Amino acid sequence: MAETLPSRPDIDWLKKTAKQRLAELRRSDPSAKLHQAHLDLARQYGFKSWRALKAHVESLSLHGQIIAATVEGRADDLARLLAAHPARIGITGGKWNRPLLHLAAEGGHLDCVGLLLGLGFDVKLRDRLDRASALHWAAQAGHLAVVERLLDAGADVEGEGDEHELGVIGWATCFQQVRHDVAEFLIARGVEPDIFAAIALGQVARVRSLVEGDPRMISRQMSRYEHHRTPLHFAVVKNRPEMVALLLELGADPAAKDSRGCTPLNDASPKTDKRIADRLIAAGADPAEQSPNRFESAVPILNVKNVPSSIAYYVEKLGFQKEWDWGTPPGFACVHRDDVRIFLCQDGQGAPGMWISIFVHDVDALHEDYKRKGAIIRQAPTDFPWGVREMNVEDLDGHRLRLGSDATGPGDGVPLNEAP
Repeated sequence: MAETLPSRPDIDWLKKTAKQRLAELRRSDPSAKLHQAHLDLARQYGFKSWRALKAHVESLSLHGQIIAATVEGRADDLARLLAAHPARIGITGGKWNRPLLHLAAEGGHLDCVGLLLGLGFDVKLRDRLDRASALHWAAQAGHLAVVERLLDAGADVEGEGDEHELGVIGWATCFQQVRHDVAEFLIARGVEPDIFAAIALGQVARVRSLVEGDPRMISRQMSRYEHHRTPLHFAVVKNRPEMVALLLELGADPAAKDSRGCTPLNDASPKTDKRIADRLIAAGADPAEQSPNRFESAVPILNVKNVPSSIAYYVEKLGFQKEWDWGTPPGFACVHRDDVRIFLCQDGQGAPGMWISIFVHDVDALHEDYKRKGAIIRQAPTDFPWGVREMNVEDLDGHRLRLGSDATGPGDGVPLNEAP
């Protein structure tokens, strides 16, 4: 039977208790890991996972109460909490660790938005992950009344500079749902749709005008988060047959590839208007590129002891870049180098000692770079009989990266170093 949590549990108590549980486990099993202690503790209190237990404890804290009141739109409770703790207006939280105004705006909670603005919240504040303002989130969620309130308070109606490179009108039109009423309101306020927003809105004359005014628009690319799609890719994704026809007429390349190596026809699914595939194929696309359900990518998830430390190692020693992290402090993150992405999960998903094979252009040049930077190299570049010249590198948590390029000769007769 599950035990009852203490009357006032907090995160510090939870972390201390987890460390104590780890010490207990190691008395009988010296190799026990922290994630095992986390799971054991969660089950003791009736939760299926450490994440669920941690979320519950956080919800009972002052921080959690403020976030919950904001997300759920309980303006009276939020007012009471912030009146008692005014400095807490600057906290962040929720799924993507965003400011309170952003959370209230996305949820469409007009009373909470008004309360926060009345308390002096900076309407132009951007969040850390998306560099988006509360207006971006309100537009994306389609909350017109909140959009109007934020603009009346001085929000930037254009909103350029977000990570998706779409501006506010792009957030209203270029994601999963097209918020026509919000877009129309923004246009009435003087916003001019770019080519992607115009495609999403079905503005044929606008798209034609943009391309004829600047032919480079036909091959303009979206951000890396949208896989650097071209307008033709985007028209397929948005299922706009009239736009596909127009873009092809204006000179769009049906064989253009995005950052995943996908052509516009690759983006067509069984739900896509049949006229789109027919027009792309008639324009020269290879019919074999159409797939009933194309797999896009696979991203390994590595279990790590400390996400910030792991990010630092992958960036400083292995030449990756941090794409994003989640949580305060972060417990999940993504690092990338070119088209290779790796997720880092603290004491959760995955297991110690995972292996990843990564193919590179020149493993010997990479080896010299890694030696200079002090990476943990377990095996220098070696020619193996399977035709790959590989280097074996380890990260801070014992995960191994097999980095290889084409072999420069026959096998060296040296076995792959698989020793722990």
